[in-house]
Amino acid sequence: MRPAERRGRGPGALRIFLACVAAALALAPTGVQASIRVLSSRADTVSGDNALLAVSLPKGTAPSQVRISLDGVDVTTAFTARGEAMIGLVEGLKPGKNTVTATTGRRTSRLSLVNHSRSGPIFSGPQQTPFFCETDQFKLPDGSLLGPAQDASCNAPTRVVYLYRSTAGGAFKVLPTDQTAPSDLATTTTLEGRTVNYIVRVEVGTINRAIYQMAVLFDPTRGERVGPTAPHPGWNGRAVYVFGGGVTSGYHQGTVLGEDALSDAMLSRGFGVMSSTLSVMGTVGSDVVSAETASMVKEHFIETYGAPTYVFGWGGSGGSMQQHLIANNYPGILDGIVPGTSFPDVYSLTMSEDCALMNRAFEGGKSTWTEEQKRAASGLNTWGTCGLWLRFFSPELMLARQAAPKFPGLRASNCHLIVPRELTYDRVNNPRGARCDIYSASRNSLGFDKSGATYRGFDNVGVQYGLQAYRQGAISAEQFVELNERVGGIDNDGEYRAARAVADPIGLRRMFEYGRINEGANLGTIPIIDIRPNTDRVAEIHDPVNSEVMRARLIRSNGDAANQVIVRGEADPTVPGAGTVSGSARMDLFALLKMDEWLSNMAKDGRGYTNARAKVLAARPTDLKTDVCFLKGWIRIDEASDIRNGGQCGPRLPYFSETRLTAGEPLTRDVLKCRLRPLRKSDYQGLTPAQAGRLKAVFPTGVCDYSKPSVGYAPLKTTWLSYPQPGVGAPMGPEPASVETGAARRR
Repeated sequence: MRPAERRGRGPGALRIFLACVAAALALAPTGVQASIRVLSSRADTVSGDNALLAVSLPKGTAPSQVRISLDGVDVTTAFTARGEAMIGLVEGLKPGKNTVTATTGRRTSRLSLVNHSRSGPIFSGPQQTPFFCETDQFKLPDGSLLGPAQDASCNAPTRVVYLYRSTAGGAFKVLPTDQTAPSDLATTTTLEGRTVNYIVRVEVGTINRAIYQMAVLFDPTRGERVGPTAPHPGWNGRAVYVFGGGVTSGYHQGTVLGEDALSDAMLSRGFGVMSSTLSVMGTVGSDVVSAETASMVKEHFIETYGAPTYVFGWGGSGGSMQQHLIANNYPGILDGIVPGTSFPDVYSLTMSEDCALMNRAFEGGKSTWTEEQKRAASGLNTWGTCGLWLRFFSPELMLARQAAPKFPGLRASNCHLIVPRELTYDRVNNPRGARCDIYSASRNSLGFDKSGATYRGFDNVGVQYGLQAYRQGAISAEQFVELNERVGGIDNDGEYRAARAVADPIGLRRMFEYGRINEGANLGTIPIIDIRPNTDRVAEIHDPVNSEVMRARLIRSNGDAANQVIVRGEADPTVPGAGTVSGSARMDLFALLKMDEWLSNMAKDGRGYTNARAKVLAARPTDLKTDVCFLKGWIRIDEASDIRNGGQCGPRLPYFSETRLTAGEPLTRDVLKCRLRPLRKSDYQGLTPAQAGRLKAVFPTGVCDYSKPSVGYAPLKTTWLSYPQPGVGAPMGPEPASVETGAARRR
């Protein structure tokens, strides 16, 4: 970024700050003292040595009567009057605690800021090692590379690229270096009704050992300047944070962003768009690192352009996991979420393990299994779906070190190719090497045993695979018994074993207490629009039932799921973009605009509410009072999503099941380790005495009692947990508030 851009300030009040400043001032005291608030982050999670602040002006107080200082140094000139507040970017913060003071006459307010390194960490805990930089491989939108890393934290110089849309259509083009308007420059109209040149300022740099990107409509050909109080007509005052899919263990910086990081649908309407390589679960499967990174990138966006009215999340698959988990565990980073092809979290999804185990049981036994019988036993829409899980996660198929594997999976030794083989885990030759199973991405929150293995939550003791298929007559008694005899388990290295897998009790409790299993208790106060394309009989790991799994958890935790809308649609080859990760281009745009409407309604609603959930429900768009499905031809049907596949949408967009649901687990699917009850022969019609004896031998301690919660279940300790040591969750506590002193306090 050029110095002139960073220092740019513009005259006059800006519309894009009014909603944010008004919200900040609404909570400020109405007396005669000033009140200080941080607009760019929580006061205890400031990073990068600067913070955007708002200082309220007491009634009747002129800006010239206010003095603002940082640790005793006057910084008043950094602030600009904006309505009833003064907005300023305070720079030069020292590491650790800083004190900002606002004085009006004899009355003083103070606010403590805790400043952290731009390279992190803030709350995610000890950073992963080894860690490999990839800035020299990251390609900018103009085709150039970001350049070599300058230090061990993978930092590289910030770069700015200007793109524009041509009147001839097609992909973005690079703006001439002299920043003159090209003859084929197109225009676009924002949601605010402003028609502006379609030029996008793209900033790429490094934050928290990750490569970030920020993009927003910006016109240098008309002399626009960058700054949190500068005039900026192209930006509509809202922003979207894009998360990326996959799940992996990490150990590298990454070279990809969320797939909509340069979304035409978002940018052309004036949204600011942010993303980061460590907000891609296919780079590092830690939702805590992703939350920290998103918080820091959002902070930098605000310090660069000003405070948005709101920021909502966007992304499918692993991107949906991050949105659900971040909104639940670190509320305030995202004001709403739009998960596509969604999953509630990472570790309650046991499909990779179960599919690998069931496939092994099918292939080597005496019984002959048809594809339909395999499908029925797994509960999936097609057995080919389980085949995809095997392809992505199976220990056997992941033995070969594939070129940049997207899903390193369960095997501890299967790292990304960027990690040298001599540094990766080997049970015999390098037992202290980097462990690359998906559990190790959450090492700081889950902890690890003496061997260095991260505590796992996978357990299948007592699980009766294929139970519902057997009871429905889809598989025989012999197939049911043999399946459960042969299924076995997976050990901490991701290797098959004959015995069932037993989860560590420490890991189980931490899964729940530290939020790796998402119960959704804190998701009831934000809008959720879940985009779900049809997969019917197509082999597809993104099982639609996961939308209903998240809904079941919301209902259990909040009484209902009235703040969640499920939008489903049939893949339509006549619609451009059909079959993308979120659904179709039309479905994505529908969700984008409806989320904007929902959050805008909330921002405009000045009525007093007894709780945040009431405000969310009151702001729900009037034409979005139930779920929606789109049938081929863009036929819209408004009806509640039905797990039983009723109504007009159900037969066309059916829900199927999953391995644990067909084993009897409830729809919430969050029983990591079931409590047991004795096996009763009367529960199994058609078993011969010999088969009953064999089944008893499989389950000597009993079978799952799914009427009871998971072993290890405990409520989430609190939000905004930090991890100063692996496996130790320490709450950061409430955000520090402004403190009034002097005459006001003595009264």
